[in-house]
Amino acid sequence: MAQNLQAELSCPVCLDFFSCPISLSCAHIFCFDCIQNWILENHDFRVMCPLCRDVVKAPPLEEWQVRAIALITKQHDNRLEQTLHMREELQRFREDVTLDAATASSLLVFSSDLRSAQPGKIHHDLTKDPRLTCVLGTPCFSSGRHYWEVTVGEVKSWSLGVCKESADRNSSDLSPEHGFWIISMEAGAIHANTDLERIPASPSLRRVGIFLDVEFEEIQFFDVDNNAHIYTHDSFFSLEPLRPFFCLELLGEGESGNVLTICP
Repeated sequence: MAQNLQAELSCPVCLDFFSCPISLSCAHIFCFDCIQNWILENHDFRVMCPLCRDVVKAPPLEEWQVRAIALITKQHDNRLEQTLHMREELQRFREDVTLDAATASSLLVFSSDLRSAQPGKIHHDLTKDPRLTCVLGTPCFSSGRHYWEVTVGEVKSWSLGVCKESADRNSSDLSPEHGFWIISMEAGAIHANTDLERIPASPSLRRVGIFLDVEFEEIQFFDVDNNAHIYTHDSFFSLEPLRPFFCLELLGEGESGNVLTICP
């Protein structure tokens, strides 16, 4: 969302934040100096929009500014209203998801309410141990729409999403072909499964929202705090129930704070 707002607050001519913004009658907004220079470059001094090329009327500067500010405010209000509406809609499908300790290795320890997981010991030689360890969540989903949120906090490497109940969690290939629909954080970037495409991640990403629509065959991931869409897996098909999937990095010597928590 922050990137979208930055784009909306940037002049299409200079690509910088608006300075003394003005709105033309075609509703496109520019910096006053950018439009002034644009007019001077056209020797007939016509006011032509740099985007749509329409010849527009030139109202007084004060009216230009008022119109631009009103238009920007309206656009942001609409975006905020849509974002709040989306979050309210997702909350209708909120699920009470907990961790199924029986599906995890002994390398993880869990909170008493089974909402948090963290490594149980420091690993001095991670070349001999798996770097990531996984656990499934409950309940399982065979139909309907479901939403849950996970706090990743300071965890540097994690994976979240869903998988088939029968999927091999010991496999190094956590791909849709093997029954996994997840996103993973690694080295400050998000990946979709084993896809090499890097999805930009906000440095302030702390809470991930997950929305599963079984009938629509789609799972969406959101940056909750920044009200931003991260990624969507679509067109997947499963004849068996799906389970929430969680994976986090084990601790190396001198490391601490690796905790994943399902938000109540």
